[in-house]
Amino acid sequence: MEQVGFLGDLIIIFSWSVVVVYFFDRIKIPSMVGFLVSGVALGPHGLSLIRDIRTVEQLAEIGVVLLLFTVGLEFSMTKLFRMRDVALKAGAAQVLLTVCVTAVIGWLITGKTGPSIFVGFLVALSSTAVVLKVLSNRAEINSVHGQWIVGLLIFQDICAVPMMLVTPMLAGRGPAGIGVLFLLLKAALLLLLVVAAMEIAVPRILFHTVNTRNRELFIMVVLLLCLGTAWITFETGLSLALGAFLAGMMIADSEYSHQVIAEILPFRDIFNSLFFVSVGMLLDTRYVLENIPLVVAATLGIFLIKAPSAAVPFFAFKYPARLAVITGISLSQIGEFSFVLAGVGLKSGMELGGLYQLFLASSVITMAATPFMIALAPKAANGILRHFSRVRTDRALEDGEKYPPIRDHVVIVGYGLNGRRLAKVLKATGIPYNILEMNPAAVRDGIKSDEPIHFGDATREHVLTHVSLPLARVLAVGASDPTVERRIVSVARGINPNLHIIVRTRYVREIEPLTALGANEVIPEEFETSIEIFAHVLQTYDVPYNVIMDEVGKARHQHYGMLRGVPTGRAESAFSAALLNELGMQTIEVPAGGAADGNTINGLNIRAETGATVLAVQRRSEFFANPQADFKLAGGDVAYIVGNPEQLKEAGRLIKKSRRTKTN
Repeated sequence: MEQVGFLGDLIIIFSWSVVVVYFFDRIKIPSMVGFLVSGVALGPHGLSLIRDIRTVEQLAEIGVVLLLFTVGLEFSMTKLFRMRDVALKAGAAQVLLTVCVTAVIGWLITGKTGPSIFVGFLVALSSTAVVLKVLSNRAEINSVHGQWIVGLLIFQDICAVPMMLVTPMLAGRGPAGIGVLFLLLKAALLLLLVVAAMEIAVPRILFHTVNTRNRELFIMVVLLLCLGTAWITFETGLSLALGAFLAGMMIADSEYSHQVIAEILPFRDIFNSLFFVSVGMLLDTRYVLENIPLVVAATLGIFLIKAPSAAVPFFAFKYPARLAVITGISLSQIGEFSFVLAGVGLKSGMELGGLYQLFLASSVITMAATPFMIALAPKAANGILRHFSRVRTDRALEDGEKYPPIRDHVVIVGYGLNGRRLAKVLKATGIPYNILEMNPAAVRDGIKSDEPIHFGDATREHVLTHVSLPLARVLAVGASDPTVERRIVSVARGINPNLHIIVRTRYVREIEPLTALGANEVIPEEFETSIEIFAHVLQTYDVPYNVIMDEVGKARHQHYGMLRGVPTGRAESAFSAALLNELGMQTIEVPAGGAADGNTINGLNIRAETGATVLAVQRRSEFFANPQADFKLAGGDVAYIVGNPEQLKEAGRLIKKSRRTKTN
């Protein structure tokens, strides 16, 4: 009957959570907050509908283990080294600054050193799950500030592990002196064992498991590695979380890591939902109602401590001020690992008193506010920086002085794939250009390649002026951030009314606002990708090339013309389209080793078999117009064929035939 009773508790938890999370999703609040609210409502301080809270907490511990396991899976020394400037320097500065400021304030209020430092640990960690979900929904993960935020979150997640080891010592229950040294030696030994397992045992185990092609066995082995390593670390006096993190690291560098993540995520999400429900059950609603001013003050205090603490390191390293402010605001909430760490503190006997309830209440509020904070961050950054207009926003503008002033040039914003290709073409054609980039590593690469590249924030007027935008002819923007793109277009149009602005954006919905701000051409990746897909599908079915181009032209004309109301130059005229359809021309590559390879046009009997005519043949750099019937084709030749659509389709099939099906 006890099992049936617990099953009833689970039904109540998930039924309630489904309704709450659905409602929260409709108003754009993260599901994590919905689970916390569900726990508050169902727990002993709410409706008291859950009877077996202890079992829920045990399942929640499995959720914590799986959470740390997936963090370990995503942890890569290579990735961390690539982001070392942000993840190590700025991340370390942010965590240290937040802990120190919070600990000093806590000590001034309570006079207790250990609990004050512990509260600093709790405040220093931000929510990876909530922030990444919001950034993903806003298509900002690949933006410059999105990469900064990811770097800081990775460093914070790693810091959670040593914080868990230190917490019992801060509570006065952990080892001291030689005991601490012994604990560190055990941790180091475990790390060495993990490294050895990564190189020797784990790859072989996973290889033989995968070879069975048994999905159930694969999942069982992965869970065994995760839970088994966690149990070993717990038995040696360390934490379950540390073991799960190390287990994830063992698999992270293997070729199976992505599949492991895919298999583990459903388990992690289910158990994590119980974890956040169990955290919500601990929140005393009566305490919150009786201390509303204190809860509000604590929430504002978290924002005021965390936002500057995350922004100041970027200021100190002379990164662009606007993005530093956006990054600080985006990381100003309490994270899921703070709840895990809080649980470790309680089990270690940390004396927090009313601080724990205050922490829970303010944490839920900060997490619920995160989507709105991130949405308002760009406007807030612009407003803040208006009052600090003399703040340096570019640490490498002086480097750009070595490039002479130019005019009638192209300004490229973003030195990613599109920016590099554009720069290469402009250099080859002799068109002058300047490049603005926010990624220091990309700037270094550009300087090594002798590119006229500058480190700077293209949303700032004086930075655009520095690259001679008032004298430029074209501005090409590829910022991967809708908010930044709009700001750049607005500022650039104000600087140079005659500038031709071309913007590459991700979504079709951005065309109208960018055009309204002054963009001449907006090229959405979403729409262009859809065109490429249907063009390739039609090619697979041997649809004539001119028909495909006609459909592409129609699609572009309809969408761009409708959304922008300006000519695109891409769509063919009605006369040209009709002429091409009547003419019917298609290019077909002669496959090496096929029926056409080494055969003559007459030998293939193209005209008699299909009714189409070979108009020309291109062989590498040579072009043979109106080839004779005895012209011998070779593999790799491109044949230009004319005829109606059906004739072209048949000609394509004939030329692409293999030797086995060669027509006699």
